Amino acid sequence: MARSLIFGARALITGTVLLVEVAAFGQIRGRQAFDNRREGTNIHQNALQDFSLIAVHRVFQNFGPRSTLHVRFYLPRLSDSKDKQVFLEATELQDSFHYFMEATTSALRHDGNWNIFEPWPTQDVIDRLGLQANNLGVKAGYRINNEAPVFLPVDVYESSALPSKVYTFYFITGSDLQSLEVSVVGGTGAPLATPKFQQKCNKSFNPNCKLYAAGSANSFSLDMSALPEGVYHVRLLGHVPGSLTPTSFDFALYHPGLE
Repeated sequence: MARSLIFGARALITGTVLLVEVAAFGQIRGRQAFDNRREGTNIHQNALQDFSLIAVHRVFQNFGPRSTLHVRFYLPRLSDSKDKQVFLEATELQDSFHYFMEATTSALRHDGNWNIFEPWPTQDVIDRLGLQANNLGVKAGYRINNEAPVFLPVDVYESSALPSKVYTFYFITGSDLQSLEVSVVGGTGAPLATPKFQQKCNKSFNPNCKLYAAGSANSFSLDMSALPEGVYHVRLLGHVPGSLTPTSFDFALYHPGLE
């Protein structure tokens, strides 16, 4: 009898928590306008690309409820072209609530300098959704003349952030992958000896093994401390089980110099 009462109490608590989460999600459906951003939920795209870049973190500090976050990134001096855009976005690493935040362009305008996007109070949306810090991804970047974006590593913190030259990249793959190779290409177009990342599952043990499952959030880190300031291209090459044709993705990254 006692065990039944305990089980019933636990079920009631779990159900109550789920109802609270569902209620919060219903209240925040769609994006709300704040002074420096639009934040809330958006329509989730079910179709997955070969690779989707979710976030590029330089420093990411853990935070709790009722925090005020700051996002710092270096924006290089851009050309005089009128058609240039700077963006800062945040999503979930593993989608659950369809969370999305985008900064207004007026908050991102200091090229040739460090930008700090602030304030970003978690109590407005993040806390109400129950979104945890370890499931939040942030990325920044710029586009010129509708060309492919150049991504900028970000620092996400509550108080202060120590600089780092190790970047963590978060991505989702549209297919199961048995291996992943990451190379960095400089201005000459030739792959750099370092940094690079390579990992694979044990095909000799299981020919159909999976290193990364389709639709799951994954990450890798690159130490770029030995490289000079500039734009680099990061190339991802993945091998799909049962296929001889690899899947690939290439994106540009601006690596700032010393602060």
